[in-house]
Amino acid sequence: MAEETASGASQAADPAAVALALAGASRAEADAYLRDQRYHLHEQLKQIHLDIWEKVLGVLLRLATAFVGLAVAAGCGFLIWNAAQSNELVVDSFSVPPDLAQKGISGDVLAGQVVDRLVTMQAQTTSFRAPQSYASGFNASVKLEIPETGISLMELDRFLREKLGSDTHISGALFRTAAGVRLTARAGALASDSFEGKDEELDALIQRAAEAIYQRTQPFRYATYVWNRGHDREAHQLFEQLAKTGLPSDRAWALVSVGSTTLAANGSSASDDAINANIRFAKRAIEIDPSIALSWSALGSYEELLGRNENALFDYRKALAAVSSKEHGQIRLTAVSAFQENMQSRISAMLGDYAAAGAGEFRFSQSGNTSMNPGISATAALYHAAGHDTRAARATLGDPLSDPIARLELGGRYRGWARIFIAYQEQDWSRVVQEAEASISESPTAKIQPFLSGTRYVAVAEARLGHFAKAEALIAGTPVDCYPCLIARAKIAEMQDQHARADAWFAQAAAAGPSLPLAHTEWGHVLLERGDANGAIAKFALARQRGPRFADPLVYWGEALMAKSQSHLALAKFRQAETLAPNWGRLYLKWGETLIYAGKKAEAQKHFARAAQLDLTPSEKAELARQFATLH
Repeated sequence: MAEETASGASQAADPAAVALALAGASRAEADAYLRDQRYHLHEQLKQIHLDIWEKVLGVLLRLATAFVGLAVAAGCGFLIWNAAQSNELVVDSFSVPPDLAQKGISGDVLAGQVVDRLVTMQAQTTSFRAPQSYASGFNASVKLEIPETGISLMELDRFLREKLGSDTHISGALFRTAAGVRLTARAGALASDSFEGKDEELDALIQRAAEAIYQRTQPFRYATYVWNRGHDREAHQLFEQLAKTGLPSDRAWALVSVGSTTLAANGSSASDDAINANIRFAKRAIEIDPSIALSWSALGSYEELLGRNENALFDYRKALAAVSSKEHGQIRLTAVSAFQENMQSRISAMLGDYAAAGAGEFRFSQSGNTSMNPGISATAALYHAAGHDTRAARATLGDPLSDPIARLELGGRYRGWARIFIAYQEQDWSRVVQEAEASISESPTAKIQPFLSGTRYVAVAEARLGHFAKAEALIAGTPVDCYPCLIARAKIAEMQDQHARADAWFAQAAAAGPSLPLAHTEWGHVLLERGDANGAIAKFALARQRGPRFADPLVYWGEALMAKSQSHLALAKFRQAETLAPNWGRLYLKWGETLIYAGKKAEAQKHFARAAQLDLTPSEKAELARQFATLH
């Protein structure tokens, strides 16, 4: 304490003592003393600032050290995590004979050619399936790995992947034989494959070795690759084997493809037997794994082919829900949006929103993610025609997208059916029959089906031509669970003035499709033609509940209101319908007639002119001519 007091006294003067000393000192001595005190004070402040900066810099240095440490730790953590997640196909350098190495075919060059073939095969494998959904193998990543000398970050990464990851290493060797060369390739712990040939056949040997590697490491992708190349029977056998012996995730996907590659006894992939096989296998796939969106989509499309539209609507909704889930229904991420678009367009078509369905199908066709979907242009044409835009339908069908090589027959049947339906919508009954005959002759191996061959449309066309016995025989061959076929049965009965029988078939159709608007719409149209406007309106109201964007019940509802002399209410229905079917000639024809009743002849003239620019049936053209005559 004494030392501290003495030291403190030497550092700071007593104010009273300083005052007495200054009082007795001269002016010059006092000024000198004050300057000296200011100097010492300044030096003390500088020392204080230096002390503060030293402490700040010390803190910053410790923070920087901690940051670098954290960065190093994070980098190491990332390397370890990345290594643990690694699931790639790694092709190591092959061993080759010295004479070939001298010619430029070194081990690295040979391995690089194998990598090139594997990458090419992957690019040629078209599938909706997400890489992470595969039971084994690599996540669509193939690379050539050449060992480095010394210690480097690359070597550390390689070491960690070998210890922690699930990479599959491909190794191989090229040997000399008496006849030429033998190329051997081994995929990890799997068995090796060897191929022999002459020196000049080395390129073909490399391709065979790459295909063997692809098959062993990615059996589902390889089977899809074979199918994409049009080898249905070989692909079918590969998928069957996977469905029997593969892990559950591969089995479910394989079952869907087993159905798609199934051929009927007559060799057809588009017959009733083949379609029913597709349905059986899709259902089995769903039993194994109901989360796969493609299984539901496939089931829906096959159910729709046989006219089971209520089931198809349910399946499409399940597919849309699956692909919209967190796991995207096991659909690869780059195809999710296109798949959703396709499912929504099919749902829209089921509910009568053909404008949205046609637009959605077009966007899907342009997405580059159509996979193995056949008849995309034909489907879009069907939606256009159903939405009363047959000009757009013909244009779309006139320049169709190419079908996958493995689905040519099915795609051809779709196009034939679209041509039949366009003629049906135009009420060109003779052409309906002609198109059906042409469609059957184009695919002689496939039986007539209720959906693809347009049997129901042909039956109605025959009835319109007065060939009732032929119509009844055709429609009798369609299944009683075929929703549109039941509607056709009702229409054929109605044309023969068998009203009670027609109503019974309509009722059965409505029961078979409780969520669908078409049966109620057609039933209402028949009631309207009988003169029962109120009964017709009741049916149209039911159709609107099921298909709020279906134009047909709105237009026919407007016609029913005209029959009740309620033209002002009819005009509202026509305005609603215009937003849904802007190219429907009948809509503007009936709209113009209503305007005449309302005393608005100038507006009626404009609507008749619009109708004249659009497609009209023969009876509608005659009616339009009469209306033009009344205006002049």
